[in-house]
Amino acid sequence: MDDREHLQSGSLSFIEVLATSIALIGPSMTPVLIAPNMFAAAGNATWLAYLFGGIMLVFVALNLNQFTRRSASAGSMYQYAHDNLGSIWGGIAGWSLLWAYTFVAAATLGAMGLFVDQLAFLTFGGHVPPALTMIAVALVCWQAAYRGVQVSAILMLVLEAVSVSIICLIVGLVLFKHGFTIDRAQLTLHGATPSGIGIGIASVAVFSLVGFESASAFGEEASRPLVTIPRAIIWSVVLASAFFIVATYAEILALHGSPKSLDQLTAPLATIAELYNVPFLRIPITAGAFFSAFSVTLACVTTASRVALAMGRSNAIPAAFARIEPTHETPHVGATVFTAVSLAVALAGALVFKLQPNDVFNDAGDLSSCGFIAIYALVAVAAPIFVRKLGTLRAADVAIAVVAVLFLLAPTVTLFYPAPAFPTNWFPYAFVAYILCAWLYTRSRVTR
Repeated sequence: MDDREHLQSGSLSFIEVLATSIALIGPSMTPVLIAPNMFAAAGNATWLAYLFGGIMLVFVALNLNQFTRRSASAGSMYQYAHDNLGSIWGGIAGWSLLWAYTFVAAATLGAMGLFVDQLAFLTFGGHVPPALTMIAVALVCWQAAYRGVQVSAILMLVLEAVSVSIICLIVGLVLFKHGFTIDRAQLTLHGATPSGIGIGIASVAVFSLVGFESASAFGEEASRPLVTIPRAIIWSVVLASAFFIVATYAEILALHGSPKSLDQLTAPLATIAELYNVPFLRIPITAGAFFSAFSVTLACVTTASRVALAMGRSNAIPAAFARIEPTHETPHVGATVFTAVSLAVALAGALVFKLQPNDVFNDAGDLSSCGFIAIYALVAVAAPIFVRKLGTLRAADVAIAVVAVLFLLAPTVTLFYPAPAFPTNWFPYAFVAYILCAWLYTRSRVTR
């Protein structure tokens, strides 16, 4: 490989790596757009679903950090699975990651179509076609990812900080007006069902929290990667989980006694702003949500392109994905392809299947969760194998892996039984079919 075929070494600080992980989680998206979907499933147990999801992913993060504390690469979880489970399982891990990031990016493109339309209506009473917004934003994201991850990380950090600050203002106002009292309905899980909580964890909590692992894709670019990346992974899970628990608790509390419950709203924070006599915050809330969705899309493109880079280097996919753009030192082929594919998925939902932007967001988000659950499980299996190769395997390492797999198994079951409503009930089967194709494709490349 030519010396130019390398990413920009040491260009990202801890804050910039943490920013990328948090940006891909997109914490602002949960109270703005995901919370109604979670409440529809888990009801007053929403906080519990997020607590369970957070603990589950902390165990996944602990397994992931078995690798990130000892090695660094651009391949993220794909590289770890490939090196310890073999080429075929590694290929499946890589394809699972690419599925996950593609559908997250498609989901947030749909969300931005909704937010721009809402902003147009709030400012001048007009409308903007969601498809037009999706195309324009995809082009901007592609250009940012093409030009360099350092600029992208700084931009994502600023945009997400603005959005989270606005949401915290609303949450603080709700809690202050209620005197910080305990909501007994939420504390006692009134009306919640085990199956609903399970679906909430599998489809919604996972979708809300995924992205923390993206820090592991920047091993070649992070400063002091063996310290920076593990810290970013753990802190992004903990901070995001805490934010989701508090924010959704406040939303449910705020809407007690209102004409519509949380699951019936497409813009819950804007509605709460009206109810609490701060309607002027509707535009900042929507703008902040747009910024958050943009940062998630950008993080997906930058991370997926680096996973594809590692897969191209190991012949899991065509070698063209391993090319580095010499001027900006970025994996430009992956950035271009995954921007185009994500845009195609979002446009297909809006124009072919005639879905509303929020339905594009929800359906693509549910599809992405399947990919993340699969790759998290593979990493948990690979972690003790990796540590054993080093000769330092402890009983605690095995226990952490087993607990992570068991945690992931619980919500996986609810994807299949009891069967969710259409079309969500078909999503896990679509993913299984995709993985079967990925397995056949990987076998064909390995045996060449």
